Amino acid sequence: MTQSNKTRSRATWAGIFGGAFLILAFLVKANAPVISAFDKSIQALLYPITNPQMTSFVDKLTFLGGPEMSFIYCLILVVILALKHSYFNAWWTLATVVICNLLNWIIKYIVARPRPADRLVHITGYSFPSGHTFGTALFVFLVLYLLWPHFKTNITKYLMLFIGGIWIVTIALTRIYLHVHYPSDTLASVLLVATLFNCSLIIRTHFKNKN
Repeated sequence: MTQSNKTRSRATWAGIFGGAFLILAFLVKANAPVISAFDKSIQALLYPITNPQMTSFVDKLTFLGGPEMSFIYCLILVVILALKHSYFNAWWTLATVVICNLLNWIIKYIVARPRPADRLVHITGYSFPSGHTFGTALFVFLVLYLLWPHFKTNITKYLMLFIGGIWIVTIALTRIYLHVHYPSDTLASVLLVATLFNCSLIIRTHFKNKN
């Protein structure tokens, strides 16, 4: 696939994911019954395994996917890239992480969705979208994109995709389990990351070709 075709494909996917995110954000802001029904149906699946021991474990697990930890992971990635003299990728990664997290924070305050009232741990701030899920998904996307050319076999590629997907879903489920986010918050995070990441790739290609 040529660079122009890749750019058009990324723009198309950015539009699809971005459109889905905007629709979801509008429905959340409007307190649409369909969102409430979706959230409750997913939350109900986790009620049977909710107990103090599980809550303690999940609280520790979710820490590994927190915004601060995800930012540290990304900084480590930037340092590794710089040490390997991949300066363009290092700067692109850093810019993507900073700008995307800033946009996620801005959207939180625009939508201003309160967190669930029955949360199992103390936390403040708004609920939509999930910062933990956003940071985790962004880190996974970055790692997979940067390492993809180095995967020699399709088995390795599918395995890494599977591991990355499982990690994103795991962190999303910890947020839902703890009742600090609604399921729609975590879904929104993945849609937003997919949108912004495709936009970042388009900008990356533009600057790389220009230089």
